[in-house]
Amino acid sequence: MTPSFETDQGATELNVKTALLNTLGADCVELSPSEITYYSQDYYSRGMDVEAVLRPDSIEALGRCVALAEELGLAIFPRGGGYSYTSGYLATQSGVLLDTSRMNRILEINAVDNYVTVEAGCTWAKLDRALREHGLRTPFWGPLSGLHATVGGGISQGSISLGSGEYGVSSESVLDMEVVVAGGRRIKTGASGQPGHPPFFRNYGPDLTGLFCSDCGAFGIKAHITLRLIKRPRYTQGLSFGFDSFADCAEAAAKVATEGVAADNIGTSRRRLSDAANSGTLLDNVRTLLRIGRSGNGVFDGLKRMVRTVRAGREFATDAECSMHYVVEGATQAIVAAKADVVRQAVGVLGTKIANTVPNAMRAEPFKDHAMFSSTGQRLVPPSAILPFSEIVDCNRDFFAALEDFEERMAPFNMNVLIATATVGTTGFLFETVIAWDDQGDEFHHRHTAKSVMDSIAHIAPSPEARKLAGEIRALMIETAFKHGGVHLQIGKTYPYMRDRDAGATALLKTLKSHVDPSGKMNPGSLGLPL
Repeated sequence: MTPSFETDQGATELNVKTALLNTLGADCVELSPSEITYYSQDYYSRGMDVEAVLRPDSIEALGRCVALAEELGLAIFPRGGGYSYTSGYLATQSGVLLDTSRMNRILEINAVDNYVTVEAGCTWAKLDRALREHGLRTPFWGPLSGLHATVGGGISQGSISLGSGEYGVSSESVLDMEVVVAGGRRIKTGASGQPGHPPFFRNYGPDLTGLFCSDCGAFGIKAHITLRLIKRPRYTQGLSFGFDSFADCAEAAAKVATEGVAADNIGTSRRRLSDAANSGTLLDNVRTLLRIGRSGNGVFDGLKRMVRTVRAGREFATDAECSMHYVVEGATQAIVAAKADVVRQAVGVLGTKIANTVPNAMRAEPFKDHAMFSSTGQRLVPPSAILPFSEIVDCNRDFFAALEDFEERMAPFNMNVLIATATVGTTGFLFETVIAWDDQGDEFHHRHTAKSVMDSIAHIAPSPEARKLAGEIRALMIETAFKHGGVHLQIGKTYPYMRDRDAGATALLKTLKSHVDPSGKMNPGSLGLPL
């Protein structure tokens, strides 16, 4: 039953906060203005201030939070690690933010049936550390922001990075989920949907698990997630190639992807590489070098990797316009060597071998603090799309042709657009346009960026005009990708998921939404579904 509130707005807010505290307890409810400010921001934007931040520590507590918020007429905005840049968890109406970070336990590692079950707030880095002790791994094993990014957030947003070359997006490694929907109700999606059945299999009947993947919390809040396991590959090898043109790079990347042998891959322009290579302190670089050594296949291989890295130095892309970097992995050195040969043959004459510093460093330290500022102190935002291989070159051409109209306005803010790329499975090409400009950050940036970096840019004035222009360029990128058949991960409330969507699919989505969320309070606005 919905509580009766006084008409005075201040009294209403007080009654809501009192009801939250009295029902959920002080450990679960955060009301301080500084925390409200922080949780009402993401990597790029600010939303409405929420009424409170709720921090459940179990699926039972999560159910109580959802039920009470709905009873109080409050919208619910679920948050994982917080690294969304598409307003994924930002409030669009009066509501509470539901922080899942206290739900971070690893519930079961089953090395016989090859699955692991975690609470949604468990980070990818924590999960990987635990599995490493058992010689196991999930196929997709996290985004590069996995120190803070959570498994629940990654499944909600459709993460890619580590393992995506062979195993695709995060949801392709999911077997089963237990989701809390409106009213605090629970839904089990896979084999565990029947009493006594373990969560070992996904495709038993209609794929209910898939309905709650990449939904950005629009349908429910993930509580328990089960992922499949594979034996952790014992051997790895990094390969890097430079290309004279984006077209050559894209053609080679498509050929390598089709072979299905590279677990990880990342590509970038020479300028982006130079910026990344020159970032960090001397101590950071020494630590990375040591990690590269420890990542080798034995002592001697580790020493060779360190020597090659030192010889390569910091200028590891020479005069190449673009570069691609690969990691191949396997149970034996022979398997890894064979996969590396396949990659080299696929690249062929399109590219030139360069020092493999990037892939070695990526595997030596896969999870790092996610950069929100470049090494020169510029603020960053990375809008992206996944395109068919057949469209990527034309999309790149059209985007930069249209960007020429912005150049005069970009100059006063030292604004630039850099490109990062990757392939996802055998069919998709990630096109990420990293927009960089001179600006200050918000509270979110201060909490997630080293003090030394924030101190170094303290003299830079906040620039709302630059932020507005960055938003226009982001919109240009989204429109260009849409015209070339692009799709998006981390849809949030930014990417045009519902635009011109098939009428039958639209009706089905709205029907599903109304069933699991009849009051429309579960992350309203996410996926572009009606508020």
